[in-house]
Amino acid sequence: MPPTPGSKLPAATLLDAATGAPSDLAALAAEGPVLLFVTRDDCPGTAVAGPLLPRFGAVPGLSLVAVCQDDAERTRRFAERCGWGGAVRAVVDDAPYSASDALGVRVTPTWILVEQGGRIAAVGEGWARADANRLAAEAAALVGAAPPVVSPEGGAEPAWRPG
Repeated sequence: MPPTPGSKLPAATLLDAATGAPSDLAALAAEGPVLLFVTRDDCPGTAVAGPLLPRFGAVPGLSLVAVCQDDAERTRRFAERCGWGGAVRAVVDDAPYSASDALGVRVTPTWILVEQGGRIAAVGEGWARADANRLAAEAAALVGAAPPVVSPEGGAEPAWRPG
């Protein structure tokens, strides 16, 4: 069952893909709102959504964290292919996927918008243009900003792609 809006982020340990340093899932939203993007590098929906993730960075103060269900090397290669650079922090949730399990993630990609302090504000599963733009609008509402358009109508990416 996917995470429920209104619930708190669970505790789970992840590893930073760049440094290998441990990171606590529940602590990721301590400084401000965060968009978690739970993914695998071999997921067709992620192939569409991954390169668009940095567009959420137009929301002031929103941190972007990719929770990758791959080992650190695959995660780093995936981040490079997507062009994340310093815009997206990639963390590793390799087998047995303890963070994904704690979150209740069933499919990739799963998007989890988290308010400052750790309460889940919104959830989306898979790739759909309308859902991505809705999540961007909800993220912007958390900080009182204008919502960015993550995927415009007629853009290069499909309106929907199964995961």
